[in-house]
Amino acid sequence: MKPRLLLALLITMVISAGAQEKSSAQTPNIAKARLPRQEANSSPTQPKQTQEPLQSRDGKGSQRSSDAGEGTIVVNVWSTAPSDAVDPEDAKDNKLSPSFAVAALNATTKLQFTERRIENSIRKCYPLSEFWIQTDLDAIDDSLRVAALTATNEADRQALQQMENQAKGLRDWCDWLLDEYRHLHLANYYTSPSALDNDERFQNTVACTRFLLSMLGSGKLAEENSCR
Repeated sequence: MKPRLLLALLITMVISAGAQEKSSAQTPNIAKARLPRQEANSSPTQPKQTQEPLQSRDGKGSQRSSDAGEGTIVVNVWSTAPSDAVDPEDAKDNKLSPSFAVAALNATTKLQFTERRIENSIRKCYPLSEFWIQTDLDAIDDSLRVAALTATNEADRQALQQMENQAKGLRDWCDWLLDEYRHLHLANYYTSPSALDNDERFQNTVACTRFLLSMLGSGKLAEENSCR
């Protein structure tokens, strides 16, 4: 019986020793297996992110744009001085702006054309046409509006006022003339060559138009008694 007991004791010791070695060998694996569980339960640590300027995010693009902008000079060859800029010397000398003088001369020329047209019709005993007289007066008004748009200084505005007064005087005289013509009261104008010469309003209109043409041609504001 003793040999059998001794053999069983040896077998038991061998088995227990193997079990201990196996348990010790598995301990690191268990520890390693538990590490991911601890990391999963703990809150993950994320690196801090800092916002960079937009230009620094795209280094190449910003470099290309800066390289393209370097050495570039933009020149506006059409830039001019403001249209309402007035030279102090011009204002002092009552100088008319060139653009206004051109537009005003055009309107004044239409005034003179209408006056001569009416005068020639009467002196040659042609009947007056209300249609073309009204058409001429409307064209004068349109030209004055264009001249008003080009007025940039005080001299221009005063000259424009003289022209508007002249146009109103001519229109009033034409209205009177046509009314007399409708009532057949212009017999003396057609029979006597001196009728228009003795018409003070018409002669003042002619003199004022002649003065305006001279003033606008000189480019300086002036005054004339017949235009007041």
